Amino acid sequence: MQSTIAWRTMHSQGRGLFSVLLKNLPDIDTRTVREAEFTCNSLIGFNFGDGHLHDEDMIAAVQRDAAFEPGELVVVWVESQGWGSTVQHYKVIDAALGVIERGTWQVADAVAAQPWLPNGPIPTQVTWSAPHPPAAAQVVSRDGQVYNHEVLA
Repeated sequence: MQSTIAWRTMHSQGRGLFSVLLKNLPDIDTRTVREAEFTCNSLIGFNFGDGHLHDEDMIAAVQRDAAFEPGELVVVWVESQGWGSTVQHYKVIDAALGVIERGTWQVADAVAAQPWLPNGPIPTQVTWSAPHPPAAAQVVSRDGQVYNHEVLA
């Protein structure tokens, strides 16, 4: 299942996605990272391959049934590079809170980076953030069990 995550990092968009994840989730090593297209396929049996089916509306629909706690399910969503644009626009979506950050990265920075980001995350420009995004915290389920966080890229 994780080969899709490795495949994603081979493309510049994946380097941007992981840069946003690394900057927003300092505890990423304790989380389970999943490819969002796979998740979309699992939920509805189809996707267009462009991410538009797993935006904040689908995450809100999942949240109505799953009732995730803040920080428990975090999604980084990115728009394709627009014609003539030098940036890609992203959103960070917390299932419990909705969109908590919007921003951009320079596509040239993502193209120049190696897939494993040996020099750290590429630069991003935050254009909006929620007033008080939650700090990363360990999630304890309703039955007292500690579970890994889920992250979609």
